[in-house]
Amino acid sequence: MRTLNSPGHFRFGVLCLLGYVALSWLMRFDMRLDPQVASLIYPLDTFSMYAGMPGEDASHLLVRDAAGLTHRVTAFRSYACEGPFTRPAATCTNQVGLIPYHYDDLAEYIANHAGSGDVDVELIVRTWRMRPGSAPRWSDDCVVTRCKVSR
Repeated sequence: MRTLNSPGHFRFGVLCLLGYVALSWLMRFDMRLDPQVASLIYPLDTFSMYAGMPGEDASHLLVRDAAGLTHRVTAFRSYACEGPFTRPAATCTNQVGLIPYHYDDLAEYIANHAGSGDVDVELIVRTWRMRPGSAPRWSDDCVVTRCKVSR
């Protein structure tokens, strides 16, 4: 009688694991479309959306008030913006380190919260330098558009 610990079962398990890894790497079709696009064939996905950015710059969409303080986009309940803020029409969307689907989510939040505002702000893409062994450092702000917001 064979047990689950027999050499045949072990070899079969190793072959299945190696076959899965080889097949998942062959299915990396999403990388040629956009480095942040996740493939649709789970469990053969290589999870490229979690690929790291170590040693690179990182950028994020923020709101900057007149005092120079930054706030999260979701900190405000209504936006009335002067210019375009959705990709690809918006400026600053080619910043190094900007993750397109994060930007799109925040732009959609702004579009869904259109309304009048009483505070003048700038919608910016802030970039930080990320270097191994040191803390992230602010390197640049790019103004996307000016808006009036309310809380």
